[in-house]
Amino acid sequence: MHWCAVVCFVVWCEGACAGLQCSLTHTSALKFSITSLRNETGHWIAQLQMGHDAGEKSAGPYEVDVDHSTAKCENSESILISAKITAPTINVITKPTSRGIPTAPGYELVPSLGYYKLHTVGNTWHGALKICEEEGAHLLIVNSDEEALALKPLWDKNPPANISGSVHNNWAWIGVHDMYKEGEYLTIFNETLQSPGYVKWGSGQGRDGTSQNCVMLDRDLKLADYECHNKEPFFCEKEI
Repeated sequence: MHWCAVVCFVVWCEGACAGLQCSLTHTSALKFSITSLRNETGHWIAQLQMGHDAGEKSAGPYEVDVDHSTAKCENSESILISAKITAPTINVITKPTSRGIPTAPGYELVPSLGYYKLHTVGNTWHGALKICEEEGAHLLIVNSDEEALALKPLWDKNPPANISGSVHNNWAWIGVHDMYKEGEYLTIFNETLQSPGYVKWGSGQGRDGTSQNCVMLDRDLKLADYECHNKEPFFCEKEI
């Protein structure tokens, strides 16, 4: 989804923007305000603020690109500010209706639960989501202690790796995020985290007020939130 907002204001001279075409499509999700004041040297300063207050359907994460141009006319100067606000698709998927063996190799069957695969080559959360779908599976949703324990053998086959003094392969993306509303964790099927029934956060994890909007599972089978653009291992699964 894309929004393009154009805001026009004047420095030193009222009416200098009369020749500029300024428009703003109304939406309750985005709010703009401009505050102007005169500084100690006598110049006017204009401050532009954008507020975001959206429901699930119009929520972020947002990317904002701001550009400006100026036009001089005798002793006045006008400034045109153009702000482009982009909200990437989160790719929420529907529950799979077809079951069976995934279309890609490397999946292991856990009787009565499903097929599972730990990808050790890291990817972003969105990249991992796409790869699982392409393999006929989906990012892991942990539904019980039994299912969490069933992942232990996959962890054991891929021990931690020490790369440049840092330990890797101790965490893996799963299909949970709070991109719509901070602290409101949902699965990729748009269900609350409590709905599957496995809510075991690590120490200091799962708190509000951070930009870490995607969820991982560690070797101790605890959950943690992390920045979605980081490239990490990930679990895919497909139900029997």
